[in-house]
Amino acid sequence: MRRSVIFLLLILAVLAGCTHKVNVALRPDYDATLQPGNELSKVKPAIQFFKGEFADKRSDPSKLTGFKQAMHTYNLYEERPVEEAIFEGLEVLITTSGHQWSKTEEGEVKTNLQFINCQADLNTSLLSIVSATSGVQIKLDFVDAKTGDVIYTNIYSGNDERSLFIGYIGMMKKSIDASIINCIQSVGDDADLARALMKFKSSK
Repeated sequence: MRRSVIFLLLILAVLAGCTHKVNVALRPDYDATLQPGNELSKVKPAIQFFKGEFADKRSDPSKLTGFKQAMHTYNLYEERPVEEAIFEGLEVLITTSGHQWSKTEEGEVKTNLQFINCQADLNTSLLSIVSATSGVQIKLDFVDAKTGDVIYTNIYSGNDERSLFIGYIGMMKKSIDASIINCIQSVGDDADLARALMKFKSSK
């Protein structure tokens, strides 16, 4: 009886040890990696954007994301609000593309953000090569600040994949940062967004 209890306690201890909490800084190096938007840079004259509303549309907003590797479960939590990280990227993209980002709730175009999804995974091959994959998805509404009319809306995605012979959780963190950067970059390269903004600007 005593051995059975000890054995059961050992099993419970092993299972409890298989769940890991991982903090993710969410500090992508936008200044070093974001490029002026191929399409957003074409919009003339410059437009003044500002931060709008934020909504978290994930099914489980209590954590950033999670994944399993063998018997291990990794729950990832953001060290800074994901809202803050993404709006920071939008500010860098917009200013780098020749436009303005107002620090106050004043400007021509209000930018509303919805955070739709974040996913991550680590995979180990027979050759001990570890690959990290991640993906981020957001929805942006660009709104005429004066009328409240939606100028343009779209869903943007960013993905990343990288491999090493020895994998670390740090590689996963870098992958998530890269996915966010790629997602933000896709906003600046959206030709339909650029056309909508040029039409908006010409009507003023």
